[in-house]
Amino acid sequence: MIVRRATPADIPEIVRLKALLMETGWPWPVAVSEDEDWRRRCAEAAEVLLARDTYACFVVDVDPLAGEGGSLAGCVSVAVEQHLPGPRGRGLSAYLSDMSTDVPHRGRGIGTALLDHALAWAREQGAGRIELHSTESGRRVYERAGFEADGPFRHLGRQLV
Repeated sequence: MIVRRATPADIPEIVRLKALLMETGWPWPVAVSEDEDWRRRCAEAAEVLLARDTYACFVVDVDPLAGEGGSLAGCVSVAVEQHLPGPRGRGLSAYLSDMSTDVPHRGRGIGTALLDHALAWAREQGAGRIELHSTESGRRVYERAGFEADGPFRHLGRQLV
């Protein structure tokens, strides 16, 4: 299995895998098909993100010989952000997101391979910590890699628009 960095040619497949993740893995109902403009917005955002030095998307091709723009078996995104540092470290942290493996390719270690590459890249960028939100189906992969629920802070969120 070959894990590689995504390119703009992979955007249609990245969008497809993001839709699969939302429709089959999220803990609340998401109907991507009801928002006709979502795929375009998602593709535009992916193009912007792929151009950033602080963002990487890693992919596994269904056919390794097909290369960029072919069908993808899975993908994962990771971004590194600068924060004001605390007493330890440089204030760089990473956030892992959008891990998705296409249904026929699950159970073959693709998620683990993608995660390994994302973690290595985040370390290379100098991130001292990485966080994520996990679906129930992804929890085991992350726990095997050493992720755990921790800290005294409670995760909160709200819509702004």
